[in-house]
Amino acid sequence: MLGPASIIGKEKHSVMKTHLSRRAWMASAAVPLAFNTPVSAATPGQPPYTLSINIEIMFPRTMPRPQRMEMVAAQGFKAYSFWNTTDEEQDAMLKVQEKTGLKCTSITGPGRSGSTTGLTKPGMEAIYLEDMKARAKMAAKFGGAQSIIFVGQQQADVPWEQQRSQIVSGLKKVGDIAAEFGMMFIVEPLSSAQGQPRMALDTAAVAFPAIQEVAHAHVKVCFDCYHLQLMEGNVTTHLREGLSKGLIALVQIGEVPGRLEPGTGEIDYAYVFRVLRELNYKGYLDTEMGTSTTPEAAMQLARRMSLEN
Repeated sequence: MLGPASIIGKEKHSVMKTHLSRRAWMASAAVPLAFNTPVSAATPGQPPYTLSINIEIMFPRTMPRPQRMEMVAAQGFKAYSFWNTTDEEQDAMLKVQEKTGLKCTSITGPGRSGSTTGLTKPGMEAIYLEDMKARAKMAAKFGGAQSIIFVGQQQADVPWEQQRSQIVSGLKKVGDIAAEFGMMFIVEPLSSAQGQPRMALDTAAVAFPAIQEVAHAHVKVCFDCYHLQLMEGNVTTHLREGLSKGLIALVQIGEVPGRLEPGTGEIDYAYVFRVLRELNYKGYLDTEMGTSTTPEAAMQLARRMSLEN
């Protein structure tokens, strides 16, 4: 019986007399198809990226963050991220970080100007830059973690061209602060609910060109699949674009709707994971998501999906 390779070889010769059955023809056609679809052909196993566990909404709010970190380490993970907390709890977290060897990949706090006036409201840049210095100091304290930032709300009374110019100019200064402290600022396109003010740079389509114009090695994009699916969709198309252009420094996951673990919503995360493997993404994949079960189950689900896709 001829195998697919033999069939393909014989198809090259006009002297071939054996009639191909439909099953044999489909088998022969599958061989070249596999080589033309690298995502489908990705070999399961250890992924090129490193999983990072966000210790916020996946865990009970009453649980101290140092205890959450202990759980992450006990599950065999090497990296974590968090939003913000008190100086006292930070000191306790740093002790756990040293004891477990966990690496802090990203921090979202401190400072509030990025969520309001940011760089979009004229005359507020100085306040924003002071917030960025506080963030940089905190990131340096945690071993040079990336700091996730926002650039302010869209201002209804300011022309967009002016707002964008202020954003680009301000982020160049932000990049200089990051370089001084040996860390990186990553701008996250953030979704907004109906009735809320829209954030500036809230889609990949708008954020990518702006960050390209900033052109600073210490300013990149945080690609949060949850927020970007809500704002514009086409997650993997934008993911490919951002990674190919070197604009993305961190990828985060969370389902839509609900912001829970993969498989509870509309995003095909098995495909997203395969795309990250295909593109040889070597950064961190951060689980900024809640859970419909337990933190342990959600962590192991993320690990299993990363190994199988």
